[in-house]
Amino acid sequence: MDTAAPMAIPRWKTALNMIINPGEVVKSQMGKVPWPYSLSVSGLSFMLFFLQTGLDLLRSGQIEASGVVLMTMLGLLYGTAGIALLAVMVWALAQAGEREIGLGWAISAFALGYSATFVYAATGLLFSLLLGWKTAVAFGVTGVLWALRPTLFTIRQMAGDRLAFSIALTTLCGALLLAGWSLLGKFGA
Repeated sequence: MDTAAPMAIPRWKTALNMIINPGEVVKSQMGKVPWPYSLSVSGLSFMLFFLQTGLDLLRSGQIEASGVVLMTMLGLLYGTAGIALLAVMVWALAQAGEREIGLGWAISAFALGYSATFVYAATGLLFSLLLGWKTAVAFGVTGVLWALRPTLFTIRQMAGDRLAFSIALTTLCGALLLAGWSLLGKFGA
């Protein structure tokens, strides 16, 4: 008789699976991922993305080193508080509470969706530091766009499989995030 309990999936593997198969992660694994862990993923993702933006602006002479530090801290705030607020807004609009989807789950799923952004931002930062490239658009924006797929699956789960609604809300979320990045980039400059 085999009574071995199933092994828990490490959180870092769940984050990587969110890039490869977000639908499965959202449906079966998100309940095991605490929201603080997920917010650390999105926070670090946007911190690196905004650091790239600051370095690009520094190279073009638009800001000084202190502006790079400010941009980096804005990215951390944007990736934690901003993503959490966006998740709360989506949770309310999708009426997820009526489907017994908790707010913690929504924040966790929404934030962990930025795992791809973390990979892109870290890679872009390497190219920026090693080769002196301007990487915020090529790597940072691309990473945010890659996060739209997990965002779609998360919203679809919260919205009760309403596909058209989920696509529209995902598009709105992507537009809000990129518009916010653009505005904060001007603020840091």
